[in-house]
Amino acid sequence: MSSPRRTLAVVYDKGAAGPREICSSLTDLADLVFLTVDTAHARSMSPLLAEFGAVLSVEGDAQRTAQLLGAHCPDGIVTFSETALPLTSEVAHALGLPFHSPSTVRLLTDKHAQRSRLRDLLVDPTRSVLLDDASRWREALDRVGLPAVVKPLRGAASRNTLRIDSAADAYQLLANVLAAERNSGALQPVLVVEEFLAGSDTGASGDYVSVESVVCGGTVEHAAITGKLPLIPPFRETGQYWPSGLPSAQQKAVLDLASAAIRALGIDGGITHTEIKLTDRGPRIIEVNGRLGGWISELSNRTGHPDLIRAAGRIALGEQVHCTLFDSDQTFFQHYNLAPLAGGRLESVVGVRDVRRIPGVTAYRQLVRPGTALQPGITTCQLDAVIGRADERDDMHAMIETALRAIQFQFSSPSGDLMRVNGLALRDEVNRRARHELHLKGSTTLV
Repeated sequence: MSSPRRTLAVVYDKGAAGPREICSSLTDLADLVFLTVDTAHARSMSPLLAEFGAVLSVEGDAQRTAQLLGAHCPDGIVTFSETALPLTSEVAHALGLPFHSPSTVRLLTDKHAQRSRLRDLLVDPTRSVLLDDASRWREALDRVGLPAVVKPLRGAASRNTLRIDSAADAYQLLANVLAAERNSGALQPVLVVEEFLAGSDTGASGDYVSVESVVCGGTVEHAAITGKLPLIPPFRETGQYWPSGLPSAQQKAVLDLASAAIRALGIDGGITHTEIKLTDRGPRIIEVNGRLGGWISELSNRTGHPDLIRAAGRIALGEQVHCTLFDSDQTFFQHYNLAPLAGGRLESVVGVRDVRRIPGVTAYRQLVRPGTALQPGITTCQLDAVIGRADERDDMHAMIETALRAIQFQFSSPSGDLMRVNGLALRDEVNRRARHELHLKGSTTLV
């Protein structure tokens, strides 16, 4: 006699996994019920989600939402969206379902609270301070030192995240970020000013990694260390790859730090994504995220490693999940071209066929359609993804350079001027110039 079919609730909004990824990984595991929050993205995805399960619009507070979901008798609940973590936790708590506790979610989504907990438990000593008034800039910098990093108390995708290099720039820059947060809807914006972590010399790669972990019943196991490509200023991600290629001693130090941080934050179940800076004094925590990392499911599925979306669903349903650390002689990579900081409009993309013909490139995904208006600001906006596999790390970098030369973007600027650049120019010139202009003009359009 077969076991009764289980029901898994998925709280959906824009995040690390889209509808097709989620559904392809979870539909044979359980009947799906989607809770969609009231955002333009979630509303636009509702018809697609409805092809795979019931769709419930979030109504009112978490208690009302829990009552609405309770009628479907869910056996578990999960989310892949950073912004949906608090709601998911509250609904899970109301229905007695396993998920991050409300106190843990606060530590995962409040950057200052997370820093404080990691300091208090001697996991990571990085200094940080809260700031809601730019006039207090001197006090903040006295506590964290220079250079420093400023970011919103809550946020993702590098939104309004900037570096402060001198006291002369501090007041204006902090005032700009507070104004940008206010303009984006925050009634009482609060910033975190924290110590800048200087990365080691890592050559052509980025000076940080992320650790993808599976936590089940309080046991932490690591699925992968994700190597990173260099950031575009100020802190925008351009790509990642498996495996990281770290030396064994450094790899152990990174994994030990990730494990300690996960335990310190009280995470006893789910998938985590821990970003770690590689410094000359050893690895340091950038931040711990209580959900799947962006584009990580593509890597896990393409490499044949266990499906991490499915792992998240299984943990939510109370199953035991185990994993081993990914390793391979080949390098599996993703590279993202990013929108100009100055915004404008994407008019055309040329050279896609040439990119797809590059040996080792296995896919090209266009993420923004021509004709799309691009908002100015420093939030990471990916135009596309170049996906491939290389036998050697140097081969990966060469493939990416070849792809960047082949792909051509045409933008119209906010003033109406046309600009045509390849991926190299977009990476090396346009973004630097736009960042410089935003900083000098004191623009508040930073998001």
